[in-house]
Amino acid sequence: NGYLFSLNFRDTAGQERFRTITTAYYRGAMGIMLVYDITNEKSFDNIKNWIRNIEEHASSDVERMILGNKCDMNEKRQVSKEKGEKLAIDYGIKFLETSAKSSINVEEAFFTLARDIMTKLNRKMNDNSSSGAGGPVKITENRSKKSSFFRCTLL
Repeated sequence: NGYLFSLNFRDTAGQERFRTITTAYYRGAMGIMLVYDITNEKSFDNIKNWIRNIEEHASSDVERMILGNKCDMNEKRQVSKEKGEKLAIDYGIKFLETSAKSSINVEEAFFTLARDIMTKLNRKMNDNSSSGAGGPVKITENRSKKSSFFRCTLL
């Protein structure tokens, strides 16, 4: 009795030329990861602009997460971990430092966001349970050499 849910990711790399299409993505988004480069202070400063954009265009209950990427390059760090954590706390958003190159906390970030989304969906389903809307959802991972996807099962 499992349902397969597709997780779709869109990476605009924070580029200004994608700003107009990005607002269209916000409307249907259930989760958004905001990523900055810890070796580039300007990319960190732009996070506040993206958060403002999300608040304007996304659903009010969208799950958000801030990621400080390139934590494997500590010797070139321009943004302290504490500064990233403080920004996340100020906005009530989860925070992780990651390294895409070294695979540090990348899987953790995606699983955390997916779990938070599913927790929210479970709450909504439980609130609507009087109308026969089903039960809780469980996330499992199904990996193959070619791809990785999440299987969500109605319990």
